[in-house]
Amino acid sequence: MSPELIGIAVGIGVVVPTIYFIRKREFDSRVWPVFLFTLPVYYMLFGLLAMNGTVILNELLFGLPYIATGLIVWRIKSRLSLYLIAIAWLSHGFYDYYHDLLFVNPGVFSWYPAFCAVVDLAVGGYLLADSKRLTQSFKTHSSEKLPE
Repeated sequence: MSPELIGIAVGIGVVVPTIYFIRKREFDSRVWPVFLFTLPVYYMLFGLLAMNGTVILNELLFGLPYIATGLIVWRIKSRLSLYLIAIAWLSHGFYDYYHDLLFVNPGVFSWYPAFCAVVDLAVGGYLLADSKRLTQSFKTHSSEKLPE
């Protein structure tokens, strides 16, 4: 079995119960922004495994938009931030898919980009598809009123 198929299978096996659990507990407004800003850290850790400072710096630079978006959405809950985080998750899925075209991180496991892309695209799709209900969740867990 190819590493990509393994990554896809494991990704589906992880993301479906994760989305279910987070949705059931109504943790959406708190968890997805936090998970988003941790995604670049994993790639930086892979660079650390490869003992390559240049790769770690590249991963940090390419990951800064995701770190910033996650922190902003974690702090500011609004309808716009919900769409922003969904788009960020989707774009990170494409980043995973095209990662090796940007630069090579020798510490990344061969199955990981496919795994992460499946998870990212599923989470981004879920956030967009369920945005109406999630807007209410964001209202509930926000200290400010959402603009209508």
